[in-house]
Amino acid sequence: MNRLEQTVLEIIGENTSSPDVFTDDDTGMAPIRDSLNDAIQEIVTLTGLKISTYPLPLRQAQMFYRFSLNTGYFGWVVGAWSVNRRRRLEQTDLVRLNAYDTRWMNASGEPRSYFQIGLDVLGVYPKPGSTSNILELKIVEIPKAYTSDTARVNLRADFEYAAINYAVAEYWAGRGDANSATDYFGKYLAALGLDEGLRNRDRIPRLRTEKENWPRDTA
Repeated sequence: MNRLEQTVLEIIGENTSSPDVFTDDDTGMAPIRDSLNDAIQEIVTLTGLKISTYPLPLRQAQMFYRFSLNTGYFGWVVGAWSVNRRRRLEQTDLVRLNAYDTRWMNASGEPRSYFQIGLDVLGVYPKPGSTSNILELKIVEIPKAYTSDTARVNLRADFEYAAINYAVAEYWAGRGDANSATDYFGKYLAALGLDEGLRNRDRIPRLRTEKENWPRDTA
């Protein structure tokens, strides 16, 4: 078991040297490990704290690009930089594009905007007129689940106790102890700074983008 798994067992009162239920092997640790993986992926999704940089070679007349990351899942783009043009691309979406130019899929030239479709597709507007440029993308990457006690846990140290409290809450929920589950889930939210938002509903944190409310020229 790794350090996070051991801490979870200590909190729920399990003997970490000679555990009765959660034996120190992949099968025995699976319930705790699944909860920790769920917590890690949710934390990264809520905070956007794991940002990776990827080069995207643009191809002539190709507007859409599908992502398949080796170490995680494509979350969302937080920035796109045109290497050749030395300019930042603006974030847009299909609603804005349709309002701005009903024939946007036919437009060709130097890309000025990017937009995401679904979970793994990125589009650029207009579609590239050549293959000479590269985009440098800053992407929030949702880590894949770790599967062994020696695997790297992709979580910043500041949020480790949040993940631990999440796993403990799920353990007590599975045992039918709603009070303990609520208590530890509250600690999970507090570690993320979200408990204040729940008490103050007009200040609930939300993911924000730089998009305009209405379409405008993306040049």
